[in-house]
Amino acid sequence: MGLLDFDSDLVHDLGAADPDVQRAVAVLAAQRACEVAGLTDVPWVAGALAALTQGHPLPPPFDDAARMREALESTPLEPGPDVLGAVPPQRGRYFPPAPAGLMWVKTAEESDGETSYELGRLPGSQAPMVFTELVFPASTPQVRGPISQPHFALPAVLAAAEPDPLKAALDAVWHALNTHGEHYPKLLDEIRSTWGGRMSVPDRMQRHCPVDPGRRVRSGRGSVPMVNYRVKWVRARDGKTMVSTVSYDQPSAEQRKADLEAEGATEIKIVKVRPGE
Repeated sequence: MGLLDFDSDLVHDLGAADPDVQRAVAVLAAQRACEVAGLTDVPWVAGALAALTQGHPLPPPFDDAARMREALESTPLEPGPDVLGAVPPQRGRYFPPAPAGLMWVKTAEESDGETSYELGRLPGSQAPMVFTELVFPASTPQVRGPISQPHFALPAVLAAAEPDPLKAALDAVWHALNTHGEHYPKLLDEIRSTWGGRMSVPDRMQRHCPVDPGRRVRSGRGSVPMVNYRVKWVRARDGKTMVSTVSYDQPSAEQRKADLEAEGATEIKIVKVRPGE
């Protein structure tokens, strides 16, 4: 799933959203893709977007992929500005947890950009030394050439009409992201701000075993409240502070923390919340 490379948090949050929210995100993504591609004034595209909004089946030529492509090729469009293809953000370097009393220290930085790190003692620590070296090769930024936005936008419309709302949301956002190309962060920010506080966790959602708010479990001494947790972190790509939109039990929260560490996130904290928060 290509969207994971761009915003794994968004993928997880969409998976936890209500179907109505998923469907609304799918329609929004299709609309924004067509807008940025200059297709909203094309009658047969406008008709498809109206059908999506009303929950109706897509009209021709969207009922046949080949006819849809033919219709696009035969439609005169004003050329838009050159837009480079979308490139996923560069992940931060991942350092395995250092043993107690030790920390990772940069030991060398070569002229070609290769960087080496070794374990060193924290100030005042008497921990036994462990020799381990990490070597990070120089990274070469990806660059994608100009794209044809209309050819990326139409698949977003098709995706938004998928019967399964989660698949519709994920695929429509993916195609809309590629339609926006290098400007994709604006799209993802709008998608997040649009659903705002309307996202909720369906009962028995199993992503990382998120718990049902206020759920109670049985013990030998009767019924006791299930303790809920949320995870807070600083996103590697832009330094933005994030907080999970779902609650977890403690093992699931620890697993989510490990996933975030692997993605290069920092300042990861597991926070206890009251049932229903």
